[in-house]
Formats: sequence, structure tokens, C-alpha cells
Amino acid sequence: MKILILVCLISSSAAFSQSSEELMRMASADLKAKDYCSASVNFKKAFEEKTEAGIYEYTSAALAAANCNDLQRAVGWLKKSYDLGFGKSREEINLLKTDPGFKALSQNNEFQSLLAGMEDRLARKEEFKKKEAELWNKDIISNQIKEKTPFNEAHPGFALYFTDVNGLKVPYIVFVPKGYKVSKQTKAIVYLHGGVNSLSDFYYRNADVKTEPIFSVGENFNSIVIYPFAKKDFGWVDQKIAFENIFTIIQDVEKKYNIDKTKIYLGGMSNGGTAAFWFASQQETPFRAFYAFAPNPVLNIGEMRFENITKEHPLYSISSKDDLVFSYDTVLSIYNKNKIKAKGWKFQTIETGTHGFIYNPEINKELLSRFFSEVLK
Repeated sequence: MKILILVCLISSSAAFSQSSEELMRMASADLKAKDYCSASVNFKKAFEEKTEAGIYEYTSAALAAANCNDLQRAVGWLKKSYDLGFGKSREEINLLKTDPGFKALSQNNEFQSLLAGMEDRLARKEEFKKKEAELWNKDIISNQIKEKTPFNEAHPGFALYFTDVNGLKVPYIVFVPKGYKVSKQTKAIVYLHGGVNSLSDFYYRNADVKTEPIFSVGENFNSIVIYPFAKKDFGWVDQKIAFENIFTIIQDVEKKYNIDKTKIYLGGMSNGGTAAFWFASQQETPFRAFYAFAPNPVLNIGEMRFENITKEHPLYSISSKDDLVFSYDTVLSIYNKNKIKAKGWKFQTIETGTHGFIYNPEINKELLSRFFSEVLK
């Protein structure tokens, strides 16, 4: 049974009072112990105490009620979960269809109606995503500056290009802000994405790429953004050739856009942030400054030369104290050990935000504006 999935997800919900928090812990423990009726009672009490509950809290409560033979309450809680967005993926719908914990609801008409609603909503979402991807792939091709295209016809938005690395076509995106003028040299931000080890292929065809926060930075600071793609067997973790390809990409971009070569900045998120340390630790660099979000300053391709991180080419990093991917204490200890050598390393901290804090809209807008005001000066 997939009870543990739901129990683990309960903690992702909205904040609640101490009283309801204790009730939720009790309900979670009851669910793990398969004491469904007790769990259902505690969920009910917790919801009465809370002003707002989350998707997975209601789904977990529905599972408890269904196994306590309180089908009406189970369906009611599932409706609340559905209204908040549950069923947004095939995995979530299949959980309701196949998990034995919801078997008692299988013949319930309201339950079947909910499933039908989820299927319909998911189908519409998938159709939208398909059309969005088609438009995205059309736009990133049509916005390309080709050899016969005049240099001054750079359109605002995204354009796709490739470099050839020993026969491998390596994609990268160039984002052009609305304020770009071909007659004026423009600063450029290179962004190295994270999650490299989990990617079996380059994901440039996915329209979700355009939602990356770095592109809003490019628009707000009137900067071209260069976004190279990586994957597990060609990325900035173990493959030095992928690091070196960044220089080739920059040279290609300089041929197509009016880049200020004295104002090129490089950094990234997670693995990409770690890669920024490699570039910053080289003795000579074309980059004015570097930045890193949630990095782990340890490379598998060689020892980091922290003494090459200088005040002339500083590196700005931010880590969150509650980062569970790259331990804050570990990163802090690396900083403390090397800060005398790395005179240009500007180490910054936020209290909360977890590993992916730049994707939190409650955090990133103000943080990125303030952060890049310093990096891009």
C-alpha cells in the first residue's frame, strides 16, 4: 500500500497552529500504524482547528476514512483535495485507482465522478502542454540568427542553437530581453542549470524551460541570458569537455549578438552552481564575476583552486540553512576553510528556502533582484 507516500507528503502543506500540528502528527502516526478510524478522527479535529489545509492532507484523510468505512466523509475530503489540484499527474490518479486503501470507494458513484473529472482535467492539461511545446519549438527555431540573417534582426525572446562536440549536438538557448539594441553592447549572463545527474537527455524541447527565474533576471537587468543544456553523460559534474564547451558557446553567441565582452557573468544552480566554482578557480577567465545558488563546492574532475577566486573576479554564492541536498554545514565548513585563500568569495545565507529556493515565488523575486544588483555591478 502507498500509505507512506501520502504520509510523507503531509508535511508539504500550509502552516497551521500548534494544536492542529499535534493532531496532524497523531493522524499521521495512526495512518502508519493502520489505525484508520483513529486517524480519521484526528484528521477531522485537525481540519476543524486549521484555517487552511493542503492537498495531501485531505487525500491522506480520505484514505483513513475510506478504510474506516466512512465513505461519505472520504469522498468529501477527496473533493477538497481535487479542488486544490490533486490528480495533476497520471501517478496521482493511478494512486486512487490502484491503491488497495481506496478499494472501498471503487463502486461509489461520487468517487467515480471525481476520477472522471481528474482524467478530463489531466487530458486538457496534456493537450495544452502539447500545443505549448509545439509553439515553443517553433519559436526557438524561428528566432535564430542564421548566417544570412542581418546582425540587427535579433528578436526578443528565445532562440535555439547547437555546438558540435565530437559529433554530439549540444543545445543552448539564448534569451534576448525586450530592451536589447543591436547598436549597444549588452552584458550577458551564462546560467548552468541543476539536476544534471537525473537527466538522460537534453531537455530543450520542454516549454517549461522558459519559466526559469534567470530569464526574468535577464529582462529586468536588460541582459542576454545564455542557457546551455547538460545531461548525465555530458554535464558539469564529471565531464571536463562539457565545461570547456561553454567557452565555445560564448564565442558563438558573440558572433550573433552585440555582447559586451567585459561584462559576461557565469553561474548556476546546484550542479550548475558547483560548476561556477570550476570556472572561477581557473587562473585566467573571460568572466567578470560568478554566482552560485545552493552549490556544493567540490568537483569530481580535480581539486578546486580557491586562490584564483579573486576580488577582481568575485564569486557570489547563496545557501539556505535548511538545504537537505547539499548540507549547509558542509558548504559553510568549505567556505571557512578556504575564505582566506578565496578572497573574492562572497558567501551569503538565507534561513529557509530549502535547496530549490530560487524557484519559490515568495523568495526569489526580491532575492534575485537584490542579488544580481550586486553581481552585475
